Amino acid sequence: MIRNIKNKTIISLITICGFFWSSLVVAQSSKALETIFAIEALDLATANLKNAKNAKKRIKALSQAIQGYEETLAILRISVRDLALQQSQVQNILDQNENEIMQLLGILATVQKTPIAGQMLHPSGPLATARSGMIISDVVPILQENVDQLRDQVVILKQLSETQFKAQDSLHKGLLELQKAHSNLGRAIANREDLPKRFTTDPQKLEILIKASKDLETFAASVQSIALNEPSFSLPSVSDRKGNLNLPVRGKVLRKFNEADASGIKRSGIILATDPRALVISPSAATIRYLGPLLDYGNVAILEPQNGLLFVFAGMGTLYGEIGQVIPALSPLGLMPSKSNEVDKIFKTQADLYSGKLSETLYVEVRSGSKAENPLDWFK
Repeated sequence: MIRNIKNKTIISLITICGFFWSSLVVAQSSKALETIFAIEALDLATANLKNAKNAKKRIKALSQAIQGYEETLAILRISVRDLALQQSQVQNILDQNENEIMQLLGILATVQKTPIAGQMLHPSGPLATARSGMIISDVVPILQENVDQLRDQVVILKQLSETQFKAQDSLHKGLLELQKAHSNLGRAIANREDLPKRFTTDPQKLEILIKASKDLETFAASVQSIALNEPSFSLPSVSDRKGNLNLPVRGKVLRKFNEADASGIKRSGIILATDPRALVISPSAATIRYLGPLLDYGNVAILEPQNGLLFVFAGMGTLYGEIGQVIPALSPLGLMPSKSNEVDKIFKTQADLYSGKLSETLYVEVRSGSKAENPLDWFK
């Protein structure tokens, strides 16, 4: 009977309901809407990829479409992650306070079923009966309102689950589409015949240089020695674009220029964390001075955008192009490696993707003559 429930119990349950409401309202935040927008953006990016496959300038179109696709996938991954966390938080609130919810529903059922005559009786007399009636008249609408809100939020929780399922399905399909785009790009580059070649490579000098080099700095300082029949002209200067060049890959700076790592070692470049199989591009028009494996740096690309200036990128898995070629700005240089199946890996490392723990790393160095410069002074 309602008369046996103390006022403070009713008030505490109303407070709990208010807590449910304020917590569950979070589930209606913009995250679900952002996820839907991200799914739609991915559909548009997929159409762009398909159009790029048949474009006249296929390599340029595919590169641009892949970069846009990577960005859209990144947004969708964040949305999927945040939506899953949000859904889990709301579900935990409901699970942890299940008893309070049942009490709330029990109180409301009791109030609704108790005869009016029963509600009017109180052991402390008519005055207490009047006070009890006033409390009931105030509390019942609030209880009913909170139950209605709770019912609505349970529906929203279901909608969140459905949105998350759609987003994960889109993400899986998107990653497969990206793999197809990588294959199309690789075939287009293999068939490319329109790039000028500035010089040919002396294989013996290259072999000697690789064996004699103890580090990347030594190799880069002498890399011009491997060229044969090279003309004296230079590409247009990029110095006026210093600070505004695109980074070679979409990622996050893990280690800055001359910043010591955990072992106390300082390097003359920066380290970027990237997604597996991320596309690496040339920030500007440049001559490919070197392209291939080097020491323990993995696959390395050394570009010369102008005489005396070198961009060094190390750590790629797949390489595109040939030594001596002159490539236009934003040309694909290669793909970052992937140590396992890409789709599985994305979901296994989902929580780490944008917390500074991206799974692959690209080392970036800028050398002007014999001096190493801070790459962050060159790239925006």
